Amino acid sequence: MLKRRSALAAGGPDASAKPTRRRAPRYFGWAGLGFGVVALALALLPGWVAPMYDPPSKPLQQQAADWLGQLKDQTVTAIGMAPASPPAPESHNAWRDRRISIASLVMGFIALVLGIVAFVRHEDQRMVACAVALAAGAIAAEHFLTAVMILAFAVLVGVILARYG
Repeated sequence: MLKRRSALAAGGPDASAKPTRRRAPRYFGWAGLGFGVVALALALLPGWVAPMYDPPSKPLQQQAADWLGQLKDQTVTAIGMAPASPPAPESHNAWRDRRISIASLVMGFIALVLGIVAFVRHEDQRMVACAVALAAGAIAAEHFLTAVMILAFAVLVGVILARYG
């Protein structure tokens, strides 16, 4: 009995019966998670930051006076009495640029693809779920219907993982 226990402790013949399964590296899951976080930040931050940089709104009386002044100028120009004055330059808010939302969408789709690759490679299920959820959140900030389809895919992946994973 003592010899058998010492043989098991030393990695004897019964200990080698279990094949050691090497875990695949989780590069795609981590990359999908990173892209998803950045995409979600790009999707949500402009909506919170942009209003801080917008010019203050004018009171209703000032807006009405400006509109009447523009109407008078257009009428005078249409009659031909005076040349049209150049329009006032509009202030541009850099946080409302379409390139930010396009970058968010592209990074969200990259995170989604990396989540799918991580799922196919049998990486950690939590990484796959987080990458897909972050990608769906980033896309949902821009396009709601597309995000609903992605979330349906995520639920399907979750069901498959729960049943066969």
